[in-house]
Amino acid sequence: MKTYRLVFGAMLGVSLCAAQASAQSTSPSSTAGWQGQFVPYLWASGLDGQVGIDNRTAEVDASFGNVLSHLHFAAMGMADARLNKFVVVADAFYTDLRGEDATPGPLFSSVEPRQKVFFLTPEAGYRVVDRSGASLDVLGGIRLWHLSSELQFQSGLLPGVNLERSRGWVDAIVGARVRKDFSHKWAADVYGDVGGGGSDPTYQIVATANLNLHERYGLTLGYRYLKVDYDKDNFLMDTAMKGPIVGFAIKF
Repeated sequence: MKTYRLVFGAMLGVSLCAAQASAQSTSPSSTAGWQGQFVPYLWASGLDGQVGIDNRTAEVDASFGNVLSHLHFAAMGMADARLNKFVVVADAFYTDLRGEDATPGPLFSSVEPRQKVFFLTPEAGYRVVDRSGASLDVLGGIRLWHLSSELQFQSGLLPGVNLERSRGWVDAIVGARVRKDFSHKWAADVYGDVGGGGSDPTYQIVATANLNLHERYGLTLGYRYLKVDYDKDNFLMDTAMKGPIVGFAIKF
């Protein structure tokens, strides 16, 4: 229950940031005003890598189809806003997966994992290039993680065992975002970041094509890859999340 409150609180915070910036953009006291968007999105992410608790690990190799069939809940959204050359970005993501494809190694007959993954990435930065039809933003911030993991190992050479742990950690990140406008309808973004602290390391890259449907609405299509390697205090999450992303942009 606490995790759900944290997720909805983060999503509400992202929404309120967009709403506040939108209200400021129409304020008569602002000469330039805020510009930005709020984007609820779906990340059709597969998952592969290792998860572990204590001295037990499982290899996870799940396609999006497998992940979707075991998905119990998900919430995803991002917002970004700009005032002149000052840029702020926030991204919130949560999934609750139960029973995705995993292998336990030779000592157990099977393993059923359950993963609740949450991260929140607030960033701020500066637009260092702003030319006609192209821009470059340099960003810095943190990625806040919270992971609840449960591994149910079924008996094989060893008796069955059920392990459950939760961990939270923070990574400092630096990133950059390049945008290119091809017409008044189409644009492309490429974003990447790298960091560490709790993880050793974490990094991601996101490439999207953006279609303007209306002055206030748009469609985002692309691909996202996110890697995290956390291995501390007998808790392991060394995984890559990757897959296509689709979002609906509400602009202000």
